[in-house]
Amino acid sequence: MKKTLKIIGNVLFYSISGLLFISILLELFAPDKTIDIIGFKGFVVVSGSMEPVINVNDLVIVTKTKASTLEPGDIISFYAYLPTILEDDQGNTIYEKNVVTHYLGELITSGEETIIRTYGTANAPGEFDQWNDINGEPTDLTTNDILGKVTLTIPKVGFIVLFAMILVQNPVFLALVVTNIIIIVILIKVIRKPKGKNI
Repeated sequence: MKKTLKIIGNVLFYSISGLLFISILLELFAPDKTIDIIGFKGFVVVSGSMEPVINVNDLVIVTKTKASTLEPGDIISFYAYLPTILEDDQGNTIYEKNVVTHYLGELITSGEETIIRTYGTANAPGEFDQWNDINGEPTDLTTNDILGKVTLTIPKVGFIVLFAMILVQNPVFLALVVTNIIIIVILIKVIRKPKGKNI
């Protein structure tokens, strides 16, 4: 029985490790394709627009989902252009594409497209978000902007994920951390090494 449990534990460990390794590689070389290839992706929440349902530094796991299966009230992650503190040469605010996690409010069919209305927890009843395009002009989001549906929220692990991302994106920092871990492991083994018997 113990042997069977050990085998199951090893299989789970190596499967999860392999999946994490693949997701790290995808984040490094094809971050926009991660959810398409493995079917899910984690995002760290950096704003309080969904508090207290989802808080800052929570990790949301977003699963790729067909738009036809989504319903109002689902929590979804999608791409939207958000204003930055930067300005262009003409003094206009620069907008950058970011991932936003909000409630899905409505799905409106318009020609061949399906427009989506979204809202956060701070919105008044019936009030939907107003989004802009890359030039700051008001625009509608469609189902093409949806990344997926939030299927799991892991509280307060955002710091760990952000730290891991810094490690992955900075080879020098990663090498220093790995070197320090190796040194600590060696020191622990030396300290714990049983003293030889004197003859």
